[in-house]
Amino acid sequence: MALQASIETFGGFEVDTASDGEIGLEMIARDRYDAVLVDLIMPVIDGFEVLRQLREFGAADRPERVVLVSGMVDPALQGNVRELGGDAILGKPFRLDDLRHLLVDDLDPM
Repeated sequence: MALQASIETFGGFEVDTASDGEIGLEMIARDRYDAVLVDLIMPVIDGFEVLRQLREFGAADRPERVVLVSGMVDPALQGNVRELGGDAILGKPFRLDDLRHLLVDDLDPM
């Protein structure tokens, strides 16, 4: 909830949340999202599976930015995220300024 409130202060953002990856994918299939934060470790299906399934969405239905969030960030994980179609990876814990940059400014290369 704190993260949701923080993102909403970035200006112009409405935030929806999902309790697991499967529900998140259902939400993305129903509504258009500009950006999606996907935690690597989630119940039901993990972040990698969410990225795999998002690849099957048409360009018009896929979120513009897909950011994987993980407590572990290393070159192998970054490569997997790119291979699966993610736009960026954000290591936990992260600063709100880093998240703001990924959502508001241009994406940094991984």
